[in-house]
Amino acid sequence: MKLVLDAMGGDFAPIETVAGAVAFARDSGNTIYLVGQEETIRAELAKHDVSGLDLPVVDAPDVIKMEEKPAMAVRRKKNNSMVVGMKLVREGKADAFCSVGNTGAILTAGHMVFRRIRGVHRAVLVTPFPNNRGLHVLGDVGANTDCRPEWLVQWGHLLTIYATARLDVPNPRVALLSNGEEEGKGNELVQAAQVLMSRDPGLNYIGVIEPKEMMAGEADVVVTDGFSGNLVIKTSEAVAKYLLSILKQEIMARPLSKVGALLARPAFNATASRLDDKEYGAGMLLGLNGLVTIGHGRAKREGVYFALKATAHLVDADMLQKTKAKTELLIQAQQEQGDAS
Repeated sequence: MKLVLDAMGGDFAPIETVAGAVAFARDSGNTIYLVGQEETIRAELAKHDVSGLDLPVVDAPDVIKMEEKPAMAVRRKKNNSMVVGMKLVREGKADAFCSVGNTGAILTAGHMVFRRIRGVHRAVLVTPFPNNRGLHVLGDVGANTDCRPEWLVQWGHLLTIYATARLDVPNPRVALLSNGEEEGKGNELVQAAQVLMSRDPGLNYIGVIEPKEMMAGEADVVVTDGFSGNLVIKTSEAVAKYLLSILKQEIMARPLSKVGALLARPAFNATASRLDDKEYGAGMLLGLNGLVTIGHGRAKREGVYFALKATAHLVDADMLQKTKAKTELLIQAQQEQGDAS
């Protein structure tokens, strides 16, 4: 397998991106293209033992920083690491592209290089998300902040395809995230999307849910706009870290609690593992004619490692071809329904 990593993406590039790529290449045996400023990347590689590893470096002199305006930066910096890296995939030299860089820039570059699957309004960033029963699929988690109701409906279908393949759920329950359990709740976007989803016979739509139902595992697919979805992700991560920090502080403040903590250490470790999202690695941009994944911008080497691991898993699952085939059937059916009406 051949993967492309945007070596210049993220808050800690290229030190952490290169270190993560080296570790994953060593464990997996896969080829990892490192795309970015060649001299800088090679200087980082020189700090590691890379004997026997296949880590080709592809020069991309332009760098898009996390704080830059995505669309403008991608178009102005033609030879940026995202576009150069994606072109390797488009040309068949690699199987997938992974970055922990600027999400908006990755979305813009993805639309430019790969184009959308025919009939898809906008690509949607999706990720597995833990709940009390296991996992569900959540999207959009940050690619599209301003959305239209019809996008959310289509994303319901795209996330259903993803959930069927990723979670092995034959008929995923689809819900719309809102601030109440009753139909009619939410802002104008959510209210309009509710009506459209409820009328779509191709969706196993179960209605709107609040975050507490989402965390209880009452849906397999949860659809939301990218602004709300990104807040859900970041708030959940922050709360999980806060709770673990408070628990540690309170245990260390009491001598007897320290003794109990030693006995309960396996349970604490298991809890921390369930709350840690790093093993989910990266979300996938569904709807493009190429496999693109996006990890956390603050990822260090372990986070980059798991982002590459998640990308490899999606390649092994043939996620892109499954998504394209089922999406094209979906679009065709919708067009036939429109012609019939």
